Amino acid sequence: MQRQFHILALGCLLYLFSTFCSTSEAQTQANFSGFDQEKKKEEIDSIIKAYAAINKFNGTALVHYQNKNIFERSYGWQDAEKKILNQDQSVYQIASLTKSFTALIIIKLNEEGKLSVKDPISKFIPDYPRGNEITIEHLLTHTSGIYEVLRNKEYFSLLHTGKSIPKDKELSFFKNEPLDFEPGTQFSYTNSGYILLGMIIEKVTGLSYEEAIREIILNPLKMTHTGFNYLALKSPYKTVPYSYISKTRREKTEVWNSTLTGPAGQIYSTVEDLYNYYKGLRDYKIVSKEAFKKATTPFLSGYGYGWFIDDLYGKKLINHGGNIEGSTSYFAMLPEDDLCIILLNNITSKKLEKAGNTILAALLEQPYTLPQPQKEAVLSADILKKYVGDYKLADDSLIHILYENGQLFIQNNKDPKVRMLAEKEDVFFLQDDDTEISFILKKGEKDVITIKKGLSSKTAEKL
Repeated sequence: MQRQFHILALGCLLYLFSTFCSTSEAQTQANFSGFDQEKKKEEIDSIIKAYAAINKFNGTALVHYQNKNIFERSYGWQDAEKKILNQDQSVYQIASLTKSFTALIIIKLNEEGKLSVKDPISKFIPDYPRGNEITIEHLLTHTSGIYEVLRNKEYFSLLHTGKSIPKDKELSFFKNEPLDFEPGTQFSYTNSGYILLGMIIEKVTGLSYEEAIREIILNPLKMTHTGFNYLALKSPYKTVPYSYISKTRREKTEVWNSTLTGPAGQIYSTVEDLYNYYKGLRDYKIVSKEAFKKATTPFLSGYGYGWFIDDLYGKKLINHGGNIEGSTSYFAMLPEDDLCIILLNNITSKKLEKAGNTILAALLEQPYTLPQPQKEAVLSADILKKYVGDYKLADDSLIHILYENGQLFIQNNKDPKVRMLAEKEDVFFLQDDDTEISFILKKGEKDVITIKKGLSSKTAEKL
């Protein structure tokens, strides 16, 4: 749902996995405007394979440049258990990329005079606390100060159920929490604001959020394979979500409750549907050039109306990603160059944005580096021994750090111990896993261990 979600990855089991790729590329002509298309195809492929080799890419890529779809290819498993490979028609959850759709509807309604982005939200949700101070624009730009709903433990626990949650219940998870800061003064990414935007869309249009998106965006742009309730989707192209997948391991995970993710992260799609979305934005089929320019003007911290705006290689890069349990998306465009990169994965990958930016560098003839497999650093026994001890998590469970025969091991309560490999001093990783373990040792303060797995993060203090 957001650029980086905090989420607990689940258990694992062994499975034989081989990296395959299936190809179904658009028929195009090479060498236009001095651009060697075949060479760039090979370069893009090598970049993606480098990320696949470190288990950070499992999905589909589409690249459009200068009037051509120059690359469309799929990698890895759509369903590892059934041995179905990802394909160009594969359907993925796009998570927080959903926010750009929500914002686009608001921009359309603003352009039609049905609301103003300067309107206070109390105009549409009369009893919202301090709603007369918080504007629609604050919600669009993540500058409202509203409490992030993912911080609510009950909300988080309900994400893993298929139970339909009414709107008033969803609001209760953040509505009465104090603001983190005064509206308009700071940027803080929050899904709560986009949940409220969805409610405003329903109030103004008289349609459900899903109906409004379908009527205003999906149908006009012929996005026929895009929808909302991924759990209920019946399609031979539906991807299975994995928190981690490699040649020897897979960790299947659960689909989040779409009635909770809603306007902040519930949409699913394909690369080809998202390519139609790009064309609709580029050609101003939904909103005018002036409205789109306003939407892609950064407010605070480089965020506009549903888009991150970056200056990369002297060019205006408009982009948004998404990351939920078992799905990651990346969508970047330089409309003036007619360049669009779409990457969809059915794994949790914190490297997808880096992969997309590397492809962008290759297309624009900029230098880049490819990722390398993690290598173990050699640390002395004295350094390793300083991490040894028991660390207590917030739920009172224990993490044991053990030293045996010159090696460190981590053990969660009474689970089997697992060897830790040093990436550098104070930072460790596990073999064939995406867990990162770091230590903070400050004189006069309690030693702290932080364990990041997928998108979850747990911190424990030394006893």
